[in-house]
Amino acid sequence: MEKKNTLEIIGFTLIIIGALFFISKNYYIIEALSSVYESRDIILPLGLFIWDIGYMKKAKEMKAEF
Repeated sequence: MEKKNTLEIIGFTLIIIGALFFISKNYYIIEALSSVYESRDIILPLGLFIWDIGYMKKAKEMKAEF
């Protein structure tokens, strides 16, 4: 059974949340989320960075197996 990479899952979740905020701000502005829209510029790159760290960790483990 393959173990789950939590950094990759957390990063991917942040990417999805950041993308939803991006789409919501550009096409359908929700007034209740106006305070969160400012952090959108941080959430998306942070999610990408965390996902990348998790992906590199997984690739390093796969490389060590072979």
